[in-house]
Order: sequence, then structure tokens, then C-alpha cells
Amino acid sequence: MAKAGPSRVSTLSGFLRWAEQFNDGQYLFRGVPNKTYKIEASASRRLPDSNRNNPVRLLKINQELIENARLLGHDQLLGKRLSDLALLAELQHYRAATCLIDFTSNALVALWFACEQLATKVEKDSGDENKLDAQKTNDEKEEVHGKVYAVRVDDPSRYRTVTSELLEKNTIGDFFKEDDNSRYPLYQWQPKLQNNRIIAQQSVFIFGGAKIEPADECLILKKGKQELLKALDKVTGFNDATIYPDSEGFASLHVQTKPDFKPDAQGYLQRGIEAHQKSERDIEAQKEREQDIEEHQKNELMEAISCYTTVISPPPDKDIQSVDKDILFWAHHHRGIAYLDAGPIENVLDLAIRDFDEAIKLKKEILDTTDENLPKVQRLKKDLAKAYVHRGIIHSKKGDFEEAIVDYTQATYLDPDFADAYYQSAFVSLSEGDLDLAIDNYTKAINLDPDLTDAYKELGFAHFGNNDLDGAIENYDKAIQKDPDDTDTYIYRGLTYLRNDMKKEALKDLSKAVQLNPSDGKAYYNRGTVWLIEKEWDKAKADLESAISNEFEVAEKFEEDFGGIKEFEQNTDIELPDDIKEILRLYT
Repeated sequence: MAKAGPSRVSTLSGFLRWAEQFNDGQYLFRGVPNKTYKIEASASRRLPDSNRNNPVRLLKINQELIENARLLGHDQLLGKRLSDLALLAELQHYRAATCLIDFTSNALVALWFACEQLATKVEKDSGDENKLDAQKTNDEKEEVHGKVYAVRVDDPSRYRTVTSELLEKNTIGDFFKEDDNSRYPLYQWQPKLQNNRIIAQQSVFIFGGAKIEPADECLILKKGKQELLKALDKVTGFNDATIYPDSEGFASLHVQTKPDFKPDAQGYLQRGIEAHQKSERDIEAQKEREQDIEEHQKNELMEAISCYTTVISPPPDKDIQSVDKDILFWAHHHRGIAYLDAGPIENVLDLAIRDFDEAIKLKKEILDTTDENLPKVQRLKKDLAKAYVHRGIIHSKKGDFEEAIVDYTQATYLDPDFADAYYQSAFVSLSEGDLDLAIDNYTKAINLDPDLTDAYKELGFAHFGNNDLDGAIENYDKAIQKDPDDTDTYIYRGLTYLRNDMKKEALKDLSKAVQLNPSDGKAYYNRGTVWLIEKEWDKAKADLESAISNEFEVAEKFEEDFGGIKEFEQNTDIELPDDIKEILRLYT
């Protein structure tokens, strides 16, 4: 079924009705004056189209910007050296292209930006929608439809909050690392002591290596922009002077103080989410503070679980309203994820499954009684699809692959454009040896989300298993283009070259893997086996010994790969030297 378009508004009351729906969690908003503008960092627009969403290239641009700024002494504010993130925020204030994407916690602020008119053609052609000049006359500006994006940011498995420790201790590169699920997390950061403009706009930056998916969109019709700006000025006081304040004193009058915590269901849900996000704090930052990392993270997670449990207990009334059911849905949803993160807990997978069972039941009940606009129904279906995928992952962890596939299939039925559902289904098929189905689902996932770097790598692995070496190399090439620093991909492509009797290319890839990660015993081992085939005994011995010194079980792996020394010699017609045999002998 074709997607319904975004809501279309031209009045303040119409916009407020659209914004009222976002009462089931934590949302941020971004307003853009041209409906064609996407949610992307200004630094991304400096990259060619083929690499526009490449996190490695995006990171490099920002690292170079930071380095050059520090070399020129632009990294000082009030006598203090700025951290990488604080420096980027300051540079973005002066319109440098960075990885930071401006959002606001106030939907009306986002509306104000969506009602701005575009600047002159010279500025528009620069490709940066942030370069808007409020002093241009109306005749010099272009009127087009605007847009407000709503993005949900309270999923701890997707969004992480930048704490003071992360801000001060981490370099920008630390925020562009894959997590344990080989996915790039997104970070949200609300600067506390930054410039007046950030304060007045109630700004929150989102950044990282992953694509930001909006929960909903609202089209701001060009015919209503002028009246909306007048209404915003009259009702909220938002105008050029307050959005772009010129003095610290004036800005301080418009700072929104943080409300006291209210011990209701929504409040406990939010407190649980915040504790859950704190548990994702950077490992290295905690090491420097000499804390027990695992114990600290577990304490945060147990606090989150406690808050989610408070929302869930006591059992709700039978006549509970949809809005309260949605709060319960997210409490079960997040607690299920928290159980997985907090392990080991007895029967933790069963506890998580139980939560997702209840979450799915609640969301189905909401859908069955919802007769509102189609965009809201689709948003509810997307939420339900996420719950099915999470439950599928748990089934997969338990070894219940058939149940996992059923959940992933249900997710794709609810949200046919859910790339991660196809990706997870493909991973199960690959694990089960159904290579054709894995290839089909990996391909669907990549078509929907070309930034799924691991999907290219695993698709290459599936093609390799099907003995389609050209298909494997083609996908490894794409994976390396997306992430040129991934050691495993070079190893897999190197082994594919080896099977294709392209030893020179194999050695080149395996040497690159060693260069990227000199402590990876697997890379040394695989290069060592190629040297064996090439009869380069000294080089083979050096690599095999390096693999052992990096705690790689060389003899066991050689037995697994070749059947042992005797089988290797028979199949290759190569007689191994005694010192090499001693290294490769599983039993002495």
C-alpha cells in the first residue's frame, strides 16, 4: 500500500493538532523551510552522492575540521579548551559544515524555522539550508512549502545521551563506532553552557553514523507561512530577535527551566529511559574514572527496569485508555530490551519475551480501536513492527529460528520498508544455511537502506557459500567502500580471492587486515596459510607465530580448515617443513 503523505497545515491551530499526537514518549523536532530538505548533517552535503551517507567519510571531514581549528587556535572559549563536540557546536554557530544536526525540544520553534523563507539564489545554490539571512527583504526570498520533522529519541538501543563524561573525555571518533550489534548508534546532546542561540532555540544536537528516521512529518504550506509567523510572534513571542538573540541577558529570559519530576506513569517511563541511556556511557570514559564498568552499567539498567516495572504495576484497569496503553507498551518494550542488556539474569530471555508478548498485545489493541488519520495508524504499525523484530532477535538468541522468522515476517507485513526486519531475517537464514533466502532478504534490506554496511559483508559471505565468488567480491567491495577500516571484510575478501586462485590479491587484502589491526590473530593466521601455499616458509612461520602470540588457536583452526597436516599435504601436494608442522600440530 502506498504511503500516505504528511499532514498539511497552514494555521497555528492545525499545527498544534498535529503536534498533540506526540504524547507517548520523547520527541525532538526539526523545521526546514523547504520540504525537499532531508534530515542530514551539513557536512554530509560536502560529500559526493555515492558517499553522502558514509559514516567513515563524514567522520573524516569533521576530524579534519577540528584539527584545522585547533591548529589555528579557534578551540578556546573564555580561556578554556573546548572538547571536540563543544568545538563543533561553536563552529556550527558560525556556519561551518559539521556532523551535528540541529533539533529542538519545542515543536513551535521548529515551526518557526519551517516558516522562514529561503534566502537568495546565491545562498540557496550553496547547498546549505542553514545559510538563511533574516535581513533579506521579502522580494529577495523564495516562497516554498516548509516541513517539520518529528523524531522519537527514547529508544535506548538506538539513541544515546551525551553525558558530561562523554563530552569531556571522548574525541569525535569515539562517537562513530559500531555497537555490539554492528550498528552505528545515534547520540543526542543538549549543550548546557553554549551560545545564546542554542539556549533560545532549545536546541538538541543529534549526530552519529546512522540514518535518522522521522516518526512523522508535517508539511507547512507556503500560503500560510506569513500568518503563522505573525501568530507565533503574538502567541509565543518567537521572532527574529528571540530566536537569534544578541545578548546574554536577553537570552536568559527565554531559557526553559527543567520541570520537576512528576511521579506519574509517563514520568516513570521517562526516568527509566534516562537511566537506560546512562547505562550506555562510553567504556573508556568510565575506565579513566576507575569505576567498575560492568557493575555501574548494571546498576543503571536495574534502575531503568525498576522504573519500567513501576509503570507496569499494578495491573491496569480493563477500561484503560489508548494513551495509557501506549505508555504501557513502551514500558514493556523498553524493559524487554533492558533485560537483555542487563544479563546475566536467570531466565532473562524468557523475561524479555514475556515483555514483548505483552507489548505486542497492547499495540494491537490500540490499532484495533484507532480510527484516526492514516499517518498515525502507520506510525503505530511501525512501533509494532519494531516490537516484532526485537522479539524475533530474542527467539533467535534462544535458537528458536522458526519463531524468529515468523516475527520478522510479521514486521515486514506491518512495515514493508523496515530494512532491519529483512536484515535480521536474512541473518537467521544465513545461520540456518538457507543461502538463497538469505541473499534475497539481504538484497531487500540493502535496497531499502543502502547504509547497512554489515548487510553487504554478510551478503558477500552468502554468495561465497553459494560459490558465487564474483558476487561475493562485489559485495565485499561495497562493504569496504562503506567502511574502509573493517578488518574482517578484508579477510573475507582475501579468502575469496584465494579460492579464486588470485593469491596476489589475497595477500594484499590480508596484509591490509594486519595493518588495520596488528593484534588480530585471525588476520595473521589466514595470511600465514597463503604463505604456506606459496611455500614462503619464513613468512608463513612468522605469521603463524604472530597469530599464536595474539591468542589465536592456530592448530585447531588449521584442523578445521584443512583436515590436518596430512590432508593439507595430500590435497596441495606440498610437503611442510618440520618446524611448521610443529606449529600446526593439534596434538603433540
